[in-house]
Amino acid sequence: MPEQKYRNEKEEKQEKEEKARDEKDEKSQEEKWRRDPLGRVIFGLIVIAVGVLLLLASQDKIAWDIWWAYFLIALGGIFVFEALVRSIMPAYRRPVFGKLIAGIVLIAIGAFNIYGLVSWWPLIIIGVGVFILFSALFRVRK
Repeated sequence: MPEQKYRNEKEEKQEKEEKARDEKDEKSQEEKWRRDPLGRVIFGLIVIAVGVLLLLASQDKIAWDIWWAYFLIALGGIFVFEALVRSIMPAYRRPVFGKLIAGIVLIAIGAFNIYGLVSWWPLIIIGVGVFILFSALFRVRK
């Protein structure tokens, strides 16, 4: 009997520890989102971009059949903006390389669909040069 009582106490203690750990993880995730308002700013910028593009399309400033290409450019620009803000401001610092590449790719896809590759090929060379410049400036030293 004493062994069973000891096991039950041990199991109860483990359950309490797991429950406390789960609650702590939930609180830390919630606090993380509360402390990082940049995610809400980015979402707000995306909503504004969609609204502006739909307004421009409804006023025939841009064609309805390619408004999505403009959206890709805007979304890519927002991703690049977020990557730059996160890399510059220590309070919001997180890994940004993936977001930066995604932004550049979205901008390129949107621009190629609007203007075509023929008029944009020099910008590819410029983009490679800018990438080399930034990688040299922000390289982590050991």
